Amino acid sequence: MALSNTVVTEKLISENRLADQSSLESIKLKTNDDIHHLLRKINAKHSLLSVTIGSSEQFYGSTIIEINNDENYLVIDELYPDEGHKKIEVGTKLSFNTQYSGAFVNFTGTIEAIGENDKAAYYKINIPKEVEYHQRRTTYRIATSVNETIPVNLVNEDEILIKAELRDLSHGGLCLRLNSIPPHISIKSGDYIPTCLIQFDENRKILSSLNICYVEQHVETGILRAGAEFAQMSKTDQRELEHLIATLERAIIQKIKRTDIIAP
Repeated sequence: MALSNTVVTEKLISENRLADQSSLESIKLKTNDDIHHLLRKINAKHSLLSVTIGSSEQFYGSTIIEINNDENYLVIDELYPDEGHKKIEVGTKLSFNTQYSGAFVNFTGTIEAIGENDKAAYYKINIPKEVEYHQRRTTYRIATSVNETIPVNLVNEDEILIKAELRDLSHGGLCLRLNSIPPHISIKSGDYIPTCLIQFDENRKILSSLNICYVEQHVETGILRAGAEFAQMSKTDQRELEHLIATLERAIIQKIKRTDIIAP
């Protein structure tokens, strides 16, 4: 059960509290000390950043290079693949997602300056004024490619079909982009979805029921996203889920290998 944002953000996030967030669904860090502390932890772990530009849903990769406490800014590495870097200019707005000890962390920032050394470009961004910190999960979510959508059909308790796309997946649950919701239908945290059909391809399907954990709306596009945990699933579908996650993992590893190739 989520704690009140007011209660949580009034308390500093110490090293011990950062390591023990399993009882929280999500909190918003708003004090400079809290945010600096968490970003330093992420930097020390060399955690990868998943970055989107503006209202686009295309993901790029980066890492935090430096955190300047005195002048209140951070420096991140050049986006990869290179097409991401080509879209960057001073004033570009970015959204960042990463993980810390199994928890999901996201924040936004604006490019204040662009620099370059003999290895790559880098970007200066002001320390965010707010960071969302979602509870630690026991499973690692595998992001699906925005260019290779996996359709998902939901049927609610009133037997109304809702079409969605898979955005990320784990052994315990998933995140969906909700594409078509009838005007008189709503989905909210706590809802039970008796039927969820993931259509990986013509021959591979996964059937389960879901418990909705959260629903959020993108401010600029109005697109709805929902996170859910699997409620009931047959052993056959569990095996198919294992195969699907393994397939997505292999695709990500191959993509990393391609983008990590350094030209002589």
